[in-house]
This record gives sequence, C-alpha cells and structure tokens, in this order.
Amino acid sequence: MTTPLIAPVGPSNTPAASEPTLAALKTKFGGVPKMFSTFAHSPAALEAVAGYFNAMGGAKLSARTQEAIAIAVAELNRCTYCLSAHTALAKGHGVKADELTGFRSGRSADPREQAILDLAVAIARTRAADVGPQLAQARKVGLSDAELVEVVAAVAQNVLTNYLNVVAGTEVDFPRVA
Repeated sequence: MTTPLIAPVGPSNTPAASEPTLAALKTKFGGVPKMFSTFAHSPAALEAVAGYFNAMGGAKLSARTQEAIAIAVAELNRCTYCLSAHTALAKGHGVKADELTGFRSGRSADPREQAILDLAVAIARTRAADVGPQLAQARKVGLSDAELVEVVAAVAQNVLTNYLNVVAGTEVDFPRVA
C-alpha cells in the first residue's frame, strides 16, 4: 500500500458541508468508499459526483452496460481503483469473469453492447474528436438519442472519477483487480 497523495477525509477533517452527502452515501452503500471520502475535501465536488451517480442510476442504459463502460474507461485511464470498484459492482449484476475480461478490452458478445463500448472507447481515446463510425454503428443497432447522450455522460463520469483516483492515489477498498 502506498500513501495517498490526497488522503480521504476522516472524522477530524471532514468539512461540515460534506457530512450530509457522506451520510447519504453511507446509507446507500453500507459504508463510504474511499473515493467519495477523497471527493469530500470539496463539498461541491462531492455533491456533484454523488449527484452524477444518483442521476445515472435512472439512465436508459442498463446498470450492466454502465459498468461495462466504466470498466473499459478505467482500463484505458489506468485507474486501478475504478477498475476494481466497477468489476465488483459488475459481478453484483451477474457479469461473468470472461465478460469482465472482455469489458476491460472494450469487448462484448452482445452486438448492441459492443456498439456502445466501441463508442465509449472511441470517445475516451480521441476525446470525442473522431467518433463518426462508432456513432453510426450505435445508431444502426438502435440506440436512441437519449442513450447516445448517456454514453457520453457515462464516459465523462468515469473520466472524472478515474482522474481523481489516479491523481489522489486513492487506496483501493474493493477486491483489487490488477
């Protein structure tokens, strides 16, 4: 274990304005993942990321597909924290080991999910600069405009959390994936 570059807040240094959001996260998850405790240094950032997670819970994209995107993006961004967290969450949604391996390389056996992963990976790799073919394929397999927007939102959400965890060196508090 290495020392985090930005340590999670603790009882002695939690900003008062972060406490209600952390309490809600504790209720939701049964504990507060270290990523959220790290975001808690900034009540505004914590509220934003928690709100993002809550809002995406109501997305048209399934939880499984959102986890697939999260795993593919975490792999690209070399974020061990998010890769580990989303692998654990995906397992909770019944995703099998071979599927998890595929998600890490942006692969799925399902053509619709594959089109979504191709688009998500292209967005992350090119910073959305060159995604025409992937967007066309996603439309071809029937993604709605709402779902296309949600793919972009899911990539952005994961880039945010990946970047914080990489910069902070957040200690992984899920079963670690190498």
